[in-house]
Amino acid sequence: MRFRSLLWLFSLLLLTSACNTTQTGLVDPKAFNIEFTILQINDVYEISPLEGGKAGGLARVATVKKELLKENPNTIAAIAGDFLSPSLIGTLKQDNGEKIAGLQMVETLNAMGLDYATFGNHEFDLSDPDLLQKRINQSQFEYTVCNAQRADGGSLRPFVQVVKGQERPIPEYIIREFRNARGDVVRVGIIGVLLPFNQKEYVSYKPVVQAFKEAYEKVKAQTDVVIALTHLAVEEDQALAAEVPGVLIFLGGHDHTHMNHYVESTIITKADANAKTAYIHRVTYNPASGFARVRSSLKQIDDSISDDPATLAVVEKWQGEVDKLMRGMGYVPDEQVYFAKDPLECKEVDIRSRPTNYGRLTVDAFEAAWPGADLYLINSGSMRMDDDIQGAVTQYDVLRTFPFGGPITRMELPGNVLEKALDIGLITNRTEGGYFQVKNVENLNGKWHINGQPINVGKKYSVVLPEFVASGKEGNLGFLKDFKYEKREQFTINGKQVRNDIRDLVIGYMKEL
Repeated sequence: MRFRSLLWLFSLLLLTSACNTTQTGLVDPKAFNIEFTILQINDVYEISPLEGGKAGGLARVATVKKELLKENPNTIAAIAGDFLSPSLIGTLKQDNGEKIAGLQMVETLNAMGLDYATFGNHEFDLSDPDLLQKRINQSQFEYTVCNAQRADGGSLRPFVQVVKGQERPIPEYIIREFRNARGDVVRVGIIGVLLPFNQKEYVSYKPVVQAFKEAYEKVKAQTDVVIALTHLAVEEDQALAAEVPGVLIFLGGHDHTHMNHYVESTIITKADANAKTAYIHRVTYNPASGFARVRSSLKQIDDSISDDPATLAVVEKWQGEVDKLMRGMGYVPDEQVYFAKDPLECKEVDIRSRPTNYGRLTVDAFEAAWPGADLYLINSGSMRMDDDIQGAVTQYDVLRTFPFGGPITRMELPGNVLEKALDIGLITNRTEGGYFQVKNVENLNGKWHINGQPINVGKKYSVVLPEFVASGKEGNLGFLKDFKYEKREQFTINGKQVRNDIRDLVIGYMKEL
């Protein structure tokens, strides 16, 4: 690094000397620099502000981008995956019967002026590949990914994007050029990569390191600076940066909490989910030395930032649709029902691998509605927000946590069947949607205990759980369909009638806390 800096200085001295042969005065070294700015967001599921309007909001991000463009026309915005899903809006249907499925995000990101995206694991939540293709085609920004391919009829091919009527393969990398006032050019390579988490039949993944190495070797020969747009766990980012040195910045996603790390000379950054923060990277590149310097800052996206009118118009259109649909279902989306002093934990990586306070609150709500059962559980895949909530919690927050809703049921299970269900729900299904959040269950010395007592295989136990699980639809739990369950239309919570829907039960319970 020191050698490159000295080389830069030596090159500038030579250039200054040459210029002085024809004119008087020194040449400003900055005249040879090329500067560009990157606005980074990741894991955005909500187009509107959260926390009572205080945090996030893509119309505010749009304002930040416009301000950066005024500062430097060489400005781009990128998202490091996870935006088409999950969201409450995405589960709803348009008037034509088609699921919204991320259309609200695409239209808002288009208005915001997003330039580049890579896939996150949640993009492949969309079970219909044709619907995913439609959303890609509706995007006015470019995609890049080096390790995911479309599996179609036994053959593999790149995902494609239709641009101006022409079908184009989504590239392993994108090359973007920036210029200074003198016309000097820096060529920047952007490589997209994601973790092979979501195993849909229409997606095939190459090994992350192998695919990234191959793309890097191709792009570094054509560019001056290489940047990675990654949707990986931070440990995977760090390992990849160590394995493939030379990348200037990893614009990361997936972890949902802002962070920055260094691996040798590579910077790894991630912003907070739902655009509660954004990273701003100001890069200065000197063509003579090939040296690039980065100044990175984390920008809070809050109510101190005004909304960009054009983006806000798109957001309000969609929020109006959602509000109408929610009120038609009997909800008041903006009503505060609870105040969370501590964050309610619902990030996918947490809710699907360990007990969380939001999971416990949910099964507590089940008990409040239907007391007297031996144990209570919910499959963590029912809790789809993939975010934490702190401060004011509204009905909308609960609805986006449980977008599929559904009733709870009560069933009697023999002890040996219950042991099997707990083995699967708390061990086999760990990290999957079938992982259980539970109440009255613990494992002591390798044995399951209910209310402090080891399970008696000859006894029957009453279990309250979502109908989705009771009917055998959850992964590895199909055997539950062989047992009858009881379902009620409504419950009484503290003297109030509440519809038997997970969302209603949690809202009703929160109001009493």
